[in-house]
Amino acid sequence: MPAPVPDALTLAFIALVLGMATLVPVAVALRRGGGAAAVTALAVDGWLGVTAVLAAAGLFEDFSRIPPRIGVALVPPLLAILWLGRSAAVGRLLDEVPPGWLVYPQAFRIVMELILWQLFVVGAIPAIMTFEGRNVDILVGLTAPLIAWRCFPRRARVAVWWNVAGILILLNVVVHAQLSAPTPFRVFMTRPPVTFIAYVPWIWLPAFLVPLAWALHALSIRQLLRRDAARPGAPRSRSSPLPPPA
Repeated sequence: MPAPVPDALTLAFIALVLGMATLVPVAVALRRGGGAAAVTALAVDGWLGVTAVLAAAGLFEDFSRIPPRIGVALVPPLLAILWLGRSAAVGRLLDEVPPGWLVYPQAFRIVMELILWQLFVVGAIPAIMTFEGRNVDILVGLTAPLIAWRCFPRRARVAVWWNVAGILILLNVVVHAQLSAPTPFRVFMTRPPVTFIAYVPWIWLPAFLVPLAWALHALSIRQLLRRDAARPGAPRSRSSPLPPPA
């Protein structure tokens, strides 16, 4: 880490990651039983373990490489999201899951943004990565409970656009992080540069929490589109404002 981080802050981040990593297989277990939950837990925990080992070995610390080595932590989860977005089995699962299940968990971003702000306070990250800078991701976390509570099913279109906004807001954070890192593509000369994500346990931010947030948004959108298409009397013509489900 570029600056010492209080143990309590590190433990808070680890607790957040482990809490979300536990929530995923628990949710699967409620709909698909222990077998599917065990496979999900193995995949999530295995990925957390692999990225921690790679970070501890210093794989991600060299930001001068092209492409940046941090891509090793980002690409596999993004490929997993693409698979989830097209899997027929996942589609059937989404038909059974209450819509709020994919939205309420986004409230974890409130905690994550507070942790980032405290990292800025101790000098470990630049202000650009917090709500004092160009990161407004906390708004997604704050509005998630309201969207989950009020926008299903009567205002499902609002939930779709909220998900789209959430994806773009998080993309904004990721882009600013990459452009503030000491890579050949650096644009923002922040002090300190964004290097904290190369270390344990912070590698789990780009390797797990960011992809998890994107996955929840993508799956929520897919679920809403499937339910809209299956609704009695839903338009089937090419003029329908929503595409057919995948």
